Amino acid sequence: MSDCDPRDIAIKSFFLGPQNENGIWLRRKWVEIIDKWLGWRATRFPEDGEAVSPDDRDSTSFIHALERMDASLDEVLKDLEGETAKFTPRYIGHMVSEISLPALLGHVCALLHNPNNTSREVSRVTSRLEEEAIAGLAGMIGFPDSARGHFTSGGTLANFEALWRAIGRLDEHLHKQIGCSFLSSGPWAFASEFLRVTGRSFAGPVVLVPQNKHFSWEKAVSLMGLGDQAFLPVALDDQGRLCIKDLKEKIEAADKQHRPILMVVSVAGTTEMGEVDPLDQVQDLLDRYRQEGREIWHHVDAAYGAYYTAMLDGGELEAKFAPHVRNALRAIRRVDSVTLDPHKLGYVPYSCGAFLARDEEHYATRKFGAAYLLDNNKSRWASTLEGSRSGAGVTGTWLANRTLGLNSGGYGRVLAKGLDNRDLMMGELQRRVGGFLPVLPTDLNIICFSIAPRGAKLSDINRAMFGVFAQFEASPNFSISKTVLRDRDYPLVIQRLARQNQIEVDADHWVQLRLVLMNPFVASKNSRVDFIEEFVSELLEFSRVYDPGH
Repeated sequence: MSDCDPRDIAIKSFFLGPQNENGIWLRRKWVEIIDKWLGWRATRFPEDGEAVSPDDRDSTSFIHALERMDASLDEVLKDLEGETAKFTPRYIGHMVSEISLPALLGHVCALLHNPNNTSREVSRVTSRLEEEAIAGLAGMIGFPDSARGHFTSGGTLANFEALWRAIGRLDEHLHKQIGCSFLSSGPWAFASEFLRVTGRSFAGPVVLVPQNKHFSWEKAVSLMGLGDQAFLPVALDDQGRLCIKDLKEKIEAADKQHRPILMVVSVAGTTEMGEVDPLDQVQDLLDRYRQEGREIWHHVDAAYGAYYTAMLDGGELEAKFAPHVRNALRAIRRVDSVTLDPHKLGYVPYSCGAFLARDEEHYATRKFGAAYLLDNNKSRWASTLEGSRSGAGVTGTWLANRTLGLNSGGYGRVLAKGLDNRDLMMGELQRRVGGFLPVLPTDLNIICFSIAPRGAKLSDINRAMFGVFAQFEASPNFSISKTVLRDRDYPLVIQRLARQNQIEVDADHWVQLRLVLMNPFVASKNSRVDFIEEFVSELLEFSRVYDPGH
């Protein structure tokens, strides 16, 4: 009899398992998928006759061609055995893990049909599935039924989509103000007309993004031609989260300089540490500006953290969050737009992101047309940055949504396991590792830490952590990641950690070992190995060689 909670046992059916425990079922489904696909093809215009005859298949050239394919396939399969084994609980490195069976099967099903969601003409089914999957994700985060959105190749493109729309809204506003559009007229003609109408030079727009940002935002302002001066970073507090006081000061400074604000960005699940900005307080601030007649777009980059909203049902799972995290995640429903990545905590194969806007007004953007496509107004390509978009990620997400459930009993329970595993790992590290220096608090399922005695120099700690990380890279047992907290981005965090642990700060950065506890089987009761205990033992072995106190 299993020691597991029946609700956790149900979760196990959604994954293949570290030792292919559900492999027999998957093999049967895999064959069924191929058979159905082959049958579907065979029933399409069978009267047309065969294009590849038996004689063709018996010919020497044909057989040799198949042999070359066989050899090349064998080669790539052998090569892929050297790929990083991200499915195992021993992989606690970056934001990638085991993929769910429904997402895998949905992805493969669609891949065989090769739909292109650029137009309904070539994606009759997956265009509909996209609408349904987007509606499900929007409902999960608390958006109204009026929400709109689409799938992207990832969070980077979803962030681009948000900024693109914000630029369009600003352009529309300025066009009403001076009768000229910078998107249509070009910057020089627009600047001249703005000066003529208003009597002052046009100050470039700004994007307010916290210093814990993803690198995609720097790419975004560059790609949109806004220039580095358009990027206005918001300082972080000593917890590594967006500082509300600094945000307010940056907004007021932009106002004094007559620089229009394209959007304010907050982050739910930072790349380095999984921190969640106080986006409820950000929205409160922007709501006060709105009451004064000032509209400022609020976009939440929740590429990593959005799926945690599935835990917000007021029950036992929601109680696992610290109050500030719970309040922030609940406030996502109030913002203007959101980025999320099914290929992260949705356990969907790469590459699969999504952009969501709360209504048609926020989703609207400049439309484009193509004479060779029908229904330009209905096809998503006309209002998306990407043209061709695979329906595979759409279908994988749709099937995972439908089978796991975007609620506390489905995705919520899977993600709660990550928080439990975080607490178990943190407890074992604190109990056994002398000089364990975690970056606290930990909002989601990521632990960042270094190891050093009190009074150590930061430069020595950094060298030691690089050495420990190199040992893990060379070891076949566990995969971890590292990150760097730089003084220009995290000055108050570094000062707090140094003060609390009496560290001598003689470097402008702090190297952190980073554990991302996404895999639901990290602390499985049925495994013969205690992965957490074994990892900490290996960490102790490696860290003894690199003692920053000597």
